[in-house]
Amino acid sequence: MTAPRFTPNGIEVQTYDEIYQELADGYRLIYGNDINLDPDSPDGQRVAIEAQARLDVQSFGSLLYNQLDPDFALGEALNSLIKLSGITRRPATRSQVDVSVTASRPVTLPVGYAVEDTLGQVWETISEIVLAAGITTVTLFAENFGAVEADPATVAEPVTFVIGVDTVTNPLSATVGREEETDEELRIRRNHSLETPRSSALGRLFTAVGDLAGVIDMAIYENDTDATDIDGIPAHSLWVVVEGGAVDDIAESLAKNKTGGKGMVGAVAGEWTEEVLKPDGTTFTIFHTMSFDRPTYVTILVKLNATRKDQSSPIDTALIANKISEKTLSIGENLLANDLYRNAFEAGDNFIPTGLEISRDAGVTWTAGRLVTDLDEKFIIGSSGVTVTEII
Repeated sequence: MTAPRFTPNGIEVQTYDEIYQELADGYRLIYGNDINLDPDSPDGQRVAIEAQARLDVQSFGSLLYNQLDPDFALGEALNSLIKLSGITRRPATRSQVDVSVTASRPVTLPVGYAVEDTLGQVWETISEIVLAAGITTVTLFAENFGAVEADPATVAEPVTFVIGVDTVTNPLSATVGREEETDEELRIRRNHSLETPRSSALGRLFTAVGDLAGVIDMAIYENDTDATDIDGIPAHSLWVVVEGGAVDDIAESLAKNKTGGKGMVGAVAGEWTEEVLKPDGTTFTIFHTMSFDRPTYVTILVKLNATRKDQSSPIDTALIANKISEKTLSIGENLLANDLYRNAFEAGDNFIPTGLEISRDAGVTWTAGRLVTDLDEKFIIGSSGVTVTEII
């Protein structure tokens, strides 16, 4: 190819060798075939510099061209293009944890009231909170956005001193936040959004709720029969389980996208008020009460042996635990113990992992096989719940 060009398949640019050969042929035509273009000669180096400069310009043009296609665009260019599909990049969210605050008298926790966990991570309030004497549950948010974990009874060291606050602790694990959506994840979600017009009613509902701000994960179960099914879902009803997202937003999306006559199952109730215009110009108000559920988190414990390949080469057991804890599962997804070996191997090649077992009941029972989750459960693996026994 002698020059970059547009084709039905997109833009085509030259390779470095094609550019170099084109320049070399041009110099030979000007100065004669006896010109010295060896790589270590002055003229040869000049041709190489010019060839690289042309390649850089053509590569920039190719990248700029690809920035017009949402399947190849990057960063801010992708953010601009996806607006045409009616979606935006999901921002990072903050992890949150419910703590029990024991106060000896009525107190006010200021905005930014901070408590530190055992790992030195800071959790804080985002609004002023008035507490009565006694024990009150308060929600704290991680100082940093993204996935921040905290096990039970670890958020207990106040950084902000408030007279009257005696103790702070978290009975349950933190709800882990989400990192900002990557370019790859955003491209996949955009392509899924384009499927909405030709998907089923259930698929449209899934897409609509899944696109809401703050929604991390979700599952939808449908019973089309005339009787309650084996999962306890009533006849002709939907059971929606949503992790993250505001209740009001979810209720509105459910009301707009579910089919008429479908019952909704769940312990969380949200209301959306719809006003429609009547023929006489007045408005008629419709109150939609939508029910759904939040996932039930189940902490999974993991134990395994790691045998040194070389007796003099220590094993980073903490890294193995961290890699295994990176395994994420969806709502209603079962867990196979063997799948975690893949995560363990990511921690290095100086050990052999064996005897991996998992437990969902705090270590009462263990299995090297499969753990089955209920439809509304979500398995969570924390690094502190992974026990690695090093064998020398």
